[in-house]
Amino acid sequence: MRVVRTARERAEKVRRLLHALGDTEEQLPLSVRFRLTGKRLMEQELDEETAGIYADLTLAVHDLNLLLSDAFYPGSVKREA
Repeated sequence: MRVVRTARERAEKVRRLLHALGDTEEQLPLSVRFRLTGKRLMEQELDEETAGIYADLTLAVHDLNLLLSDAFYPGSVKREA
């Protein structure tokens, strides 16, 4: 239950950051929303605040993906020693 709670918390953080960057496509998976937001942001000049939020989003998505792969797909990601 602790892993599920942590995953939900991390997913909510990703949702908040996506929303802060103007994403409102709630019906799409977080991974798709992240990719679309990244593409949209690459097409524009980012101010320092937006770049910082996108950096936080990138780290939050990475943290969520690591948790999901470790907890629900063990052995699916090769780790470097």
